[in-house]
Amino acid sequence: MKRCVVYLSLLAALLPGCNKKSEIKVYRISKAPLEESAPAQQNAMPTNAASPAGPVGMAPVASTNVRTPPNWEPQPLSQMRQASFLVKGENGAAADISLVSLGSAAGNVLDNVNRWLEQLGQPPITAEKLAEIIQRLTTPIGEVTIVDLVGLPKDADPAKDGRIVAAITPGSTSTLFFKMRGNADLAEAQKPDFIKWVAAVCTAQAENKSRSTAAVPVVPQDSNAPQIKWKTPEGWTEVPPSSMRYASFSVAGEDDAKIDISIVTFPGEGGSNADNVNRWRRQIGLAPLDDKEIMSMIAPMNAGSANFSTVDMAGGDSRVIAAWTRRTGRSWFFKMSGPGPLVEHEKPKFFDFLRSIEFMKRSSVISRACLFGGHRKVAVSKFLFFPAGISSARCCLLTLSLRI
Repeated sequence: MKRCVVYLSLLAALLPGCNKKSEIKVYRISKAPLEESAPAQQNAMPTNAASPAGPVGMAPVASTNVRTPPNWEPQPLSQMRQASFLVKGENGAAADISLVSLGSAAGNVLDNVNRWLEQLGQPPITAEKLAEIIQRLTTPIGEVTIVDLVGLPKDADPAKDGRIVAAITPGSTSTLFFKMRGNADLAEAQKPDFIKWVAAVCTAQAENKSRSTAAVPVVPQDSNAPQIKWKTPEGWTEVPPSSMRYASFSVAGEDDAKIDISIVTFPGEGGSNADNVNRWRRQIGLAPLDDKEIMSMIAPMNAGSANFSTVDMAGGDSRVIAAWTRRTGRSWFFKMSGPGPLVEHEKPKFFDFLRSIEFMKRSSVISRACLFGGHRKVAVSKFLFFPAGISSARCCLLTLSLRI
């Protein structure tokens, strides 16, 4: 029995829990580490400084020999970031560089590009325009999309803002987001090293994945297992969600009027209440509000299985009703938007829909995992959800060691 626990614990620890037009380019990379082409600065961190733990299914940067330029200063990590650096230039210029890993549903390029353009105070673009500005980077884990966006938000400091260079690496289980935002000239100077870093991380991830596959048995997963359940209101039509959405619905009214209902989920906090509410306000042509004003707008709602925060906003002919809740290390957002009269008609159904939501207490994501320890074979049917801050590998380790 003790031997079984040791094998299972070891295996569980290993389980992967612009508008500026530019020429479309294809980059091909080798497996060489990132070159130290950027000049070192006086207070630069050593290139072998400890790197943060990588996202699920990705090796930590430090363990893959991926090196960063000497003037990229490692920064404290937030809950969302797997890597974080600060680059400083002349006259107070600075740029922030980050690596974030989210679920595969977060990888819609156009949605993310328009979100970044909004951060730069720029209008959204169409899919046709996106095709003109993207660059392609070929890596061992697939094609990476790179965008270079320029714009200065109102009242922003041009020394620290004005440009975003970002890369998106979609995958079957996760999406990697590499982002550099800061002074426009400094971002231009750092762009070559940024692209080399993206390429090196992708190469290292592919190599690590190959080693991990050879080291442990394959654990089949049911990626379609839901984490929440609901009752669809009468008259709502469930439609295929975009890659950013957990689920989507539509409601048709008279004169081609239509309502869009969405469910979106992110790990962690999913942004502040003020940021999210102001983003929804801008979508219907309303000016942003300060934190105090937003707090006065938010109404609590007890739906039985969860406590939601809700807002109801109208701008011109459009209206948005949104609700959100944070639990077990994730944020869930439910939003209904469309013509004001039709939204008003569907409002009772929307709140009934929220009351029907059931958050599953146990995960059936791994529905049947066959773990081999010596000559013994053990089937594990369910894992518990754990709070944020505890890694999936540690959760698996604790569950298997204590329950088997």
